[in-house]
Amino acid sequence: MWHLFGPLIRWPLHSPLRLLGVIAAAVVAVMLLGAVNDRGTAGEPVAAGTTAATATPTPGRQPLATPSPSPSPTGRTDGTAGGTAGGTDALSSDPTEDDPVLAAQQAAAEFVSVWARPDLDAATWQAGLAEHSTPELLASLTDADPANVPAVTVAGQPVEVAANAEAGVFDVPTTGEFVRVHVQLVDGTWLATDVEPTA
Repeated sequence: MWHLFGPLIRWPLHSPLRLLGVIAAAVVAVMLLGAVNDRGTAGEPVAAGTTAATATPTPGRQPLATPSPSPSPTGRTDGTAGGTAGGTDALSSDPTEDDPVLAAQQAAAEFVSVWARPDLDAATWQAGLAEHSTPELLASLTDADPANVPAVTVAGQPVEVAANAEAGVFDVPTTGEFVRVHVQLVDGTWLATDVEPTA
């Protein structure tokens, strides 16, 4: 056997140039065999836009469905916000329409903002109170002098003392003392029925 393979083994060792040539040829041959092997096991290419799970389902199993985008709170499926930076838009509902206590709080704060105006004359002051007060409260304030009301502004969310879907009592924080306001739902509008300083 040696007399057959001996010359072949000694030939590349005869010079460094031959040895490098044999090593380079071996590397190229290994790379070609690897490429041929990969091409033979890869099979048919999967169609664009599908995954391997959907292209070749296992027998007895349903292929995985591509999930559809879920709608966002704004009703859009492209993942973008549909409203303004504050999270509301033209289609958003006013939160006070769904929460009567919140609407009553807002009415109490609005009343105090127009009531605490000692800088106004009596006629202008009364006119401002008219759209925020019941006729009974407005009548009781007819002879009141706006100069005697405190010169304060609303300084926070009114504190609920008692409230339901039709009436409420709130302590409105101001830059001075709290002002207690009684409100009532009259024909769909929250109006002040009484105002008094807190104890």
